[in-house]
Amino acid sequence: MSRARLLALLVALVALVVAAWQRTRAVERLGQDFDEATYLPIAFTYAGMMDQGHWGHVGALRENFEHPPLVKLLFAEAVRVAGAPEPDWSNVPMGQPIPAPARPAFNVTRGLSAVAGVLQVGLVAFVDPLGALLLAWDPYHTKYTSQAYLEAVPGLFAVLALLAFERARRGGFAPGWTAVSGALLGLAAAGKYPYGLVGGLTFLPFLVAGARTRWRPWAAIVVSTAVVFIAVNPALWSLPLASLWESITFHWDYSHSEHVRRSALPWYQPLAFLMDTWLSASDPGIYLTHFNARALLPLAVLGLPRTWRERPVWAVAAVVGLVFLLLWNTKWPQYLLLVLPALCVCAGGGVRTVAGGAMGLLRRVQGSRVSAGA
Repeated sequence: MSRARLLALLVALVALVVAAWQRTRAVERLGQDFDEATYLPIAFTYAGMMDQGHWGHVGALRENFEHPPLVKLLFAEAVRVAGAPEPDWSNVPMGQPIPAPARPAFNVTRGLSAVAGVLQVGLVAFVDPLGALLLAWDPYHTKYTSQAYLEAVPGLFAVLALLAFERARRGGFAPGWTAVSGALLGLAAAGKYPYGLVGGLTFLPFLVAGARTRWRPWAAIVVSTAVVFIAVNPALWSLPLASLWESITFHWDYSHSEHVRRSALPWYQPLAFLMDTWLSASDPGIYLTHFNARALLPLAVLGLPRTWRERPVWAVAAVVGLVFLLLWNTKWPQYLLLVLPALCVCAGGGVRTVAGGAMGLLRRVQGSRVSAGA
């Protein structure tokens, strides 16, 4: 094994250790967050339906209909398998340490998210080990893949979809891998809609450039995406088009709602989040470093041309994701997870660009000294 490959393997292993440690700490230490107070009671409602064999009622539940039920169903299965009792929600304070009676429910659902988050880091390591290390200690990725939020599972499917799409593109968009990437995209969208939207917009320019006049790749990706998306989304089984339209229009209306307007977050708020240390400084017992707030965005910009040359799908994913975040009115920090894996891949390229430039400068300086000495 070459020295470079050995170093890459070592960095990837460190990234996995950091990811697992930091997310384990976050699962244990973070207090209840706002969306957990919505998703976990619904998960227990689903669990009750499953226990009673009322599977037909799952798609009829209207609470939180704006988000598809897949991740909440996974949370429901997790609490069923673990036998975790439903907490008395009135005794679970917001933002405070989780009380002991509620701990089993939070541990098992947050643990599911954390596993998906660590797996994302491991998959990114196949693309760029340095990018995986940046993702491993990123405070936003850590926080929202260590809580019972919707982000971790669709984020995992989105990363898998990007890897499968790369494989399909290298193979000339043969139907097999193209269909696999579409199926994974459908799973990502069924976890949370924006992950499917950003992934689809990422795929589009490559499909237009590489398969413009061929119907088989388009059919493979469209059909597989649609079939899987509907198959794992019980909320769409009875009235798929009407239910999907209702969810989409809810998100559009919410993004222009009084709640969003009152938050008064500017259009560039995602960039401000990325460059702010408020989260990494909020609990030094969880988050290892402020490095990403200081350097992630500049390194990603610096590494974007290199990533475009080496892994263009990830470069486009970073640009598409960031543009979506800047244009979409809803600016909550968990939306950053739409772009963080691709952004970290670009930043890893930026680290290698800086290191390569520094080594080149050092060689020139040494060469000039040798020449002067001669």
